[in-house]
Amino acid sequence: MRLTDRHFTVFGHSLRTLFKRESDRRRFAGSSFEWLFHPYLGEELVALAFRFAPADPMLSVAAVVFNERRVHTRSAWVATLADEPLLQSRALRRHSARHQTPSQIVATADHIAALAEFIGNRPVVGWGLDRALCPINRLFNERLGFELPNAQVDIERLYQRKQKRARIEAQTASLMEALTQSRLAAPGWPSLLSEASACALLYMRLKRDAALEA
Repeated sequence: MRLTDRHFTVFGHSLRTLFKRESDRRRFAGSSFEWLFHPYLGEELVALAFRFAPADPMLSVAAVVFNERRVHTRSAWVATLADEPLLQSRALRRHSARHQTPSQIVATADHIAALAEFIGNRPVVGWGLDRALCPINRLFNERLGFELPNAQVDIERLYQRKQKRARIEAQTASLMEALTQSRLAAPGWPSLLSEASACALLYMRLKRDAALEA
């Protein structure tokens, strides 16, 4: 392994991501997507939840906007994306029903652009986000030519840091376990939208707890 590759492996992935985002920002300057690469100056975030079925393939997405006071579930973006030949398949219907996504749409560039516009340039949060973003980033790259450029917060990592600060032995926890230990209820569980909403609530609680501890 070359020295540069070894250091990228050890220190991140994050450096590669930063370099790619900067490259994408320059490539899309002057395009209709340029604003997605601008820093976000507002108070809203977007909580994301995904379910990917690689065998078919199809991807269910729930995206919900929230701020420090409220989770806007009524205006959420929830759909299952798949290639056109799968649109009438039983596998797609089962996948969509299991995760309670009301829309099944073709993963065209226009539909991916609609999702990108919904998310905007707001920071995105999610449980296990580092892992979960791979399928959607691949889809964005294939259809639009760039990965999600947004600032990203993995709530699982935030929760693990809180456990360490409280001197609780770090253990692998599920989102449901983290919600239970944080005394939060998951509304409408186990739909994909409820998972995204739960991520928003947990993020709000973790940030509030961190502010009280500071």
